[in-house]
Amino acid sequence: MGGRHSGNARERIIIAAEKLVIEHGARHLTLESVAERAKISRGGLLYHFPSKEALLIGMLESQRNLIVESREKKLTVLPAGPGREAAAYVQTFLDEDRGKNIMLTAAIIASAAHNPELLSSTREGYAQTLSEITRKGLRFERAAVITLATQGLRLMEALNVSPFSPENRKKIVNELMALAKIKEAKSPKQG
Repeated sequence: MGGRHSGNARERIIIAAEKLVIEHGARHLTLESVAERAKISRGGLLYHFPSKEALLIGMLESQRNLIVESREKKLTVLPAGPGREAAAYVQTFLDEDRGKNIMLTAAIIASAAHNPELLSSTREGYAQTLSEITRKGLRFERAAVITLATQGLRLMEALNVSPFSPENRKKIVNELMALAKIKEAKSPKQG
């Protein structure tokens, strides 16, 4: 997956946990099943993640780091402008490897099923991203529509319930990019 090295025991454990959630659902995420899937002893797993909660936090942190890294790369190649942050957001979640985005969704679903409080940092991350997008020039309403549509499409794909053909999906992504890049008309000043 992306920049992660599966030879690293900690990453192997996280990848195994994500795959278990994707294939069998959050209910089946147990330390025993993860250890078996990662081909590591239970003691080895507990060395890296002393509890299921620690594993879930590790899954969320790993995915958050990948997203930040990907978004920063996107920002280096996008032209300057008020929609640059929003365009990077769309590309990060919809142009990247879909498997990586499904892994993030798996981490979020597993965390929500185990303890919804674990998602407070994820919620804060989304709020911070929305703030960055609006601070860089897009109106709140436009930024919110872009982020909601992006996350909605990503979730539908992760849950394998998207009704969109590849052609329709491409049109949706193009429309989101257009929304992100359009300079918004400023209100005329009242004289």
